[in-house]
Amino acid sequence: PLVAALARAGVDCRIDIRDEIRPGGPGCVAAVGWNAEPQPMRHPADIAAIFEKVAVAQAVRRRALAALAALTEAEAHAHQIAPAQVHFHEVGAIDTLVDILGAAYGVEALGATQVAASPLPWFTGSVECAHGRIPLPAPATAYLMRGKPVFATDAREELVTPTGAALVHALVDQF
Repeated sequence: PLVAALARAGVDCRIDIRDEIRPGGPGCVAAVGWNAEPQPMRHPADIAAIFEKVAVAQAVRRRALAALAALTEAEAHAHQIAPAQVHFHEVGAIDTLVDILGAAYGVEALGATQVAASPLPWFTGSVECAHGRIPLPAPATAYLMRGKPVFATDAREELVTPTGAALVHALVDQF
C-alpha cells in the first residue's frame, strides 16, 4: 500500500524485502529501489510537498513532517545556515523519503500509541559524502543525538544515519 500511495504522488519506487540472519538473530532487510538516476537534489519543501500529496492518514503525515523538520533543523545547524536554505544531497534521495514515510506509516499500521527506544550506539570514523570526508557521527546525526542516551562501541562505521537520528528524535516518546 505504501509503494502504491507513493506512486500516485509521483514517486516511482519499490521496496524489496528479504529474510536475513545476523549475529543478533533473524530478521528482514527492506531495500528501497527506484528507476530514476541520478536522484535530484531536493529541498525540505520538495519533500514536504510529496508527503502532503501521499494518500496516508493524517497521523502518518504529521509524524513524517516532524521527522523532516528535525532533519532540516539538524542540517541547518551542521552547515550554519537558515533552515530555508537547506538542500539535501544524499538524504534527498527516494530511499530517505521512503525511510521517513515508511517509519511513520509503520507506527500507524502497528497501532502504536507510544514508541520506546533503547540507547543509541556511539561510533566514530569518517565517511565520504557530497561535502567530502566528514567525521562520524555526521554533524547532523550528532546534533540530533544530543541529550539522548548512548552507549560506547568500537564501531568505526556509521551506525546511526542523519535520517535514523531524525526518526528517533521525532518518533520516540521514551528511552
